[in-house]
Amino acid sequence: MNDYKIYFVPTPIGNLYDITLRAIDVLKESDIIACEDTRESYKLLNHYSINKKLISYHKFNESTRSDELIQMAIAGKKISVITDQGMPGISDPGHVLIEKCIDKKIPYTVLPGASSILTALVASGFDNSEFSYYGFIPKKNKDKKIYYKKLENETKTSILLDTPHNIENTIKDFKVLFPERKLAIARELTKIYENILIKKISEILIDDIILKGEMVLILEGGKIKKNEIKDIEDEIKYLIKSGKKTKEISKYLSKKTGISTNEIYNYIINNKL
Repeated sequence: MNDYKIYFVPTPIGNLYDITLRAIDVLKESDIIACEDTRESYKLLNHYSINKKLISYHKFNESTRSDELIQMAIAGKKISVITDQGMPGISDPGHVLIEKCIDKKIPYTVLPGASSILTALVASGFDNSEFSYYGFIPKKNKDKKIYYKKLENETKTSILLDTPHNIENTIKDFKVLFPERKLAIARELTKIYENILIKKISEILIDDIILKGEMVLILEGGKIKKNEIKDIEDEIKYLIKSGKKTKEISKYLSKKTGISTNEIYNYIINNKL
C-alpha cells in the first residue's frame, strides 16, 4: 500500500464478486478493518480469506469511533473502512471520519467500486446528464413534507432510497404528487432475484412490487411549465458557454422541460444569448 493511513473501501452491494482486486489487496494489508456489522462483514472477508481485526463503526458510534481511528492512524496503523454494502460515506458511515482526516491532515484515499445508487440510475434509462441524490425518504410526516416539496420542484432525475416497510405509503403519496412522472424501483441489485420495475407512477400497483430487500427509487424529473421559459435562461447560458450549439441545446432542454424545441431555439436567437 502507499502512504495512506485510512482507506475507504467499497464492498459488493449483493454479488460477492463485485469487488476490485485492489480492494481485496487493501483489506488484506490493513491492520484494522472498521465495519458497520461484523456479522455482515465476515461473509465477505471469509469468502476472500481475509482475517483481520474488526472494530465496529456505525451511525451510533461514528463520532467517537472516528476520533479513535484517527489516533490509531497517527500511531501508524493502516485502517480500512467498509460498510455492509456499497460506498462508505453515502447514506452510510464514513463522511464524519473523512472530515476529521481533512481537519487533522491524516492521509486517506477512497477506492472506486460498487454503488447501488449509480447502478440503479443507469439501469432506469432516465436522463442522467444531471441528477440529484436525496437519500432515504423520511419517516416523520414533518420531514417528509419538506422532502416532497423539494422533489416537486426538482427537474433533474432524482435518486431516493426506501424500505419494503415504507414503499406502499411512498407510492400512495407519489400518485397524488407526481402521477405523470415515471418511477424506477430497483431492488436486490446484483443478486439472484434482482428486479427493476419501470412505470408511470399512476400505473403502478402495490402488487407489482415485491416487498423485500433494499430499494433504490429513480424518479423522473418534473417538467417546467411553458410560461416559465425564463427560468431556464441560466442553464441556456451555461450550455452556450460550454460550447453547445443552439440546436443541440434546444433539443436537450425540450426533452428535459417539455418546452418545444422551436420555442427554446427562438428564445435563444431573439434574446441573443
